[in-house]
Amino acid sequence: QALISDNHMSIQVGSAVRFKDNGALRGIVFEFQDDGAVAGLNCLSKKLADSGCGETTHEPVENLEEVEDVWRIGSKVFLQSDGPEFYGEIFEYQDDMAVAGLKNLSEKLTNLGCGEQTHEPVENLKLLS
Repeated sequence: QALISDNHMSIQVGSAVRFKDNGALRGIVFEFQDDGAVAGLNCLSKKLADSGCGETTHEPVENLEEVEDVWRIGSKVFLQSDGPEFYGEIFEYQDDMAVAGLKNLSEKLTNLGCGEQTHEPVENLKLLS
C-alpha cells in the first residue's frame, strides 16, 4: 500500500515519519486521505502534540519523510536483554518514539507476567529476522 516513493523509500500505513520542514515533528501514519496526498498521523512526538493538534493530525505527504531508524508498526522485534525467544509485534510508540508497545507476544515473554501487551524501550529491541 505504498503511496509515494522517494529515494527508494515508501511511506505506508505504519511508517514512522518526520516533517521535512521540522524533523522534531514526528508521528506514525495510520491512514491516507485525498487519493494518498495527505497522511493521518498518530503516536505523535511531544513537540507535535504540544503544537495543539491533539492526539492525531494530518499532513501533506510531500512534507513527510520516513524515519529510517524507527521500525514500522507491525514489525516483529525481540528484547535484546532476554534473547530472540522473547518477541512481539510493535503496535504503537510512546514517549517521542523511545518506547514501543508490543502485542502478539511470544509464550516466553508472556510468561514473564506482562499479559497480552507490554511496552519496552526501543533501545532494548532488535528486529527479528
